Amino acid sequence: MTPFSISDLIFEPGAAIWLLALIAIGACVALALYVWRNGRAPILRFLTVLIGLLALGGPSIVREDRVALPDIVAIIVDKSESMALSGRNFGAEAALEALQAQLGKTPNLDVRIAMMGDAPNGTNLGPVLDQVLGDSAQQRVAGAFVLSDGQYSDPVDAVRPFPIHQILIGKQNERDKRIIVKAAPRSAPIGEIARIIVQIDDNVPIADVTVHIGQEPPQTRTVPTGQDIIIEIPIDRRGAIPVAIETSISDDEISGANNAVALSVSGVRDRLRVMLVTGEPYAGARAWRNLLKSDPSVDLVQFTILRSPDKQDYTPVEELSLIQFPTRELFLEKIDSFDLVVFDRFKRLSVLPDEYLESVAQWVENGGAFLMLAGPAEAQSEGVFATPIARVIPAIPTGKTIETPFRPQLTQRGLNHPVSAGLVEQSHTWGKWLRVQSSAPRGDVLLEGGGQPLLVLSQVGKGRSAAIMSDQAWLWRRGYDGGGPFDELFRRTSHWLMKEADLEADRLLLRSATGTLLIERRSPLDPGPVTIVGPSGAISLSLTQGTTNVWRGEVKVDVPGLFQVQSGDKQGFIVAGIGSPVEARVLRADGERLSVAQTKNGAGGAMVWVGRDGKTGLPPIVRIGAKQDARGLEFGLRRTGANAITATRRDPIIAPWVFAFLLLTLSLGAWWREGR
Repeated sequence: MTPFSISDLIFEPGAAIWLLALIAIGACVALALYVWRNGRAPILRFLTVLIGLLALGGPSIVREDRVALPDIVAIIVDKSESMALSGRNFGAEAALEALQAQLGKTPNLDVRIAMMGDAPNGTNLGPVLDQVLGDSAQQRVAGAFVLSDGQYSDPVDAVRPFPIHQILIGKQNERDKRIIVKAAPRSAPIGEIARIIVQIDDNVPIADVTVHIGQEPPQTRTVPTGQDIIIEIPIDRRGAIPVAIETSISDDEISGANNAVALSVSGVRDRLRVMLVTGEPYAGARAWRNLLKSDPSVDLVQFTILRSPDKQDYTPVEELSLIQFPTRELFLEKIDSFDLVVFDRFKRLSVLPDEYLESVAQWVENGGAFLMLAGPAEAQSEGVFATPIARVIPAIPTGKTIETPFRPQLTQRGLNHPVSAGLVEQSHTWGKWLRVQSSAPRGDVLLEGGGQPLLVLSQVGKGRSAAIMSDQAWLWRRGYDGGGPFDELFRRTSHWLMKEADLEADRLLLRSATGTLLIERRSPLDPGPVTIVGPSGAISLSLTQGTTNVWRGEVKVDVPGLFQVQSGDKQGFIVAGIGSPVEARVLRADGERLSVAQTKNGAGGAMVWVGRDGKTGLPPIVRIGAKQDARGLEFGLRRTGANAITATRRDPIIAPWVFAFLLLTLSLGAWWREGR
């Protein structure tokens, strides 16, 4: 007979509950009157009422048919990049075959296999376990096996009520010499020393380290391992300075993929010095001054010509100026101390002789930055183009002024140039300008209007120059006709002139993918072949044009490591052949982290080393109790005792004829007792 508990007992009344309640109340009242009138068979009448109510309640027993379920065993195989870099991927496959063969001999197991790949932040064990076991109750899990190098990026200290056994692909105390970057500034002021702090992690006391800084010859020195090493980088110019640090690869190492690091330190001015020369007072002069002064890192020197020397208005000279402006000192002696010079509506006057203007032109060619805001004087051959500065200006005025209102638009070059690329979404709402100077460009035209170039950028020798061929840009700042991106566009223009790295249009971009080095050169002209020097030697590669002004190429990388790429005057370093840098940080196998977590918060688990080839024998599989922890060197799997209900049925606790017989017997007994 199948045993049952009180929880298996249910009632199925043959009438509505309210009707049964009325019957029960009426029976109790009648029984009470019977006792009050000294009835001779109260017990028999009470039993009759009780049996009658029980019969109306329809008592039944629920019986279930159950079948035993197999215990679930999860196998997680590490297919991350760190396994491939260390040559352990084939060992993992061999160990998996051996484990499957052993589990196949153990009855009542549901073996589920999942691959653990690379997540954006490295190898994550927890989410893979949750995914493979997501449709099952934890009570059915007998245990899990993880075939990996033991290096996980996610916290593995979550409570797991089942044993997790680690099959470590590798050997204990493997050598993995690597460079750890402790501190590295992204930028540093020009003229100072940037300090990068690294550490060599190795199991020998000393190691050699080689430092590459730009195109300078590499420098090698011997340093102690396990200690902070300070590497000094002189910041002698504006812009990005590529830096690479590497240590030699030893024969007994797992891999050389983490023996080098590539960095970049940008040289910046601690304070940017800008000189603004305004040729004559006008409504837009304040807009440009406010734009430059709004940047807290800019020191502005403004020189405004209020009146030309040949103008006769009988105003005493002593009332025109409080102090004499130091033009000679600024344009000859201190010109090198400025980062940007701006000529706004400049008109050639004897205030600034050609000697001063020639000094500005030479300064630009040697690395300075110049911005011209064209005024009406350019159409009369009396502006900046009529001075020695003309040779560095990226637009040649034709002598014609167009005064028909127009709406500025981005050119095709402006759509992808870093200075203006982010402004395209709002370009249809820009307000109109009222005047433009006709010109022939000799640089990159980013903005045009009225059929004429408006914003032109150019590289001049070692320096840069830009021309805005209108004096109406300030209308945007005032909100005329809806305004426009005055601050954003021209702040970017100013910083491009001062060689801010993020705004470089001509750039060399290097990226690493698994087994591949990706090269991208952004240049308006064909940059020519690229020279690549890597662990296997030097090769030359011709880039192919992708989108406008973008040239791309890729190189297959057989041996991951440090690569130096030279494209024209652009150079960069990269540790290539690796898809995820997080995966290459530590290649030494170590299962201590998960083992400690399972001992503390979980149900334990064995940790077994099977070598890099995965062929070292596995321990036996034993079944343990559902509440027992797996300890020692055996693979303990819980007996969960899980089962599933296949069918249910309801059987009356007492047959109807039995109820009828009892009621008849009790009624006759009460009648006989009362008749005596």
